[in-house]
Amino acid sequence: MEKKSVTVSIKGQEYTIRTDSDEDHVRTVAGVVNERLDFLGRKSQTISTVNLMVLTLMNVTSDYLQLKLELDSMLDRLEELNRRFPV
Repeated sequence: MEKKSVTVSIKGQEYTIRTDSDEDHVRTVAGVVNERLDFLGRKSQTISTVNLMVLTLMNVTSDYLQLKLELDSMLDRLEELNRRFPV
C-alpha cells in the first residue's frame, strides 16, 4: 500500500502523518487522542502541555497493554479448547 500524508490537529497543533493506514483511521486515532487529552486536562488543569501529553501517552499505553494481555489470554484459552475439542 502506498504511503500518503494525512494532516490532523492535536490540541490545536497540526501534524502531518505519513502513513499507509486509511485516512479515516488516522483521523479517528487523532480524535481519541484529543478526547483523552481533554479528559486528563480537565482533571489536571495546571499541568503543562508536555506533561499532559506524557500522561496521556502513559494512559493509552497502559490501556493497550491491558487489552493485549486480555487478548493473549483469550487466544491461549482458545488454543486450549481447540486441543481439547478438535473439530
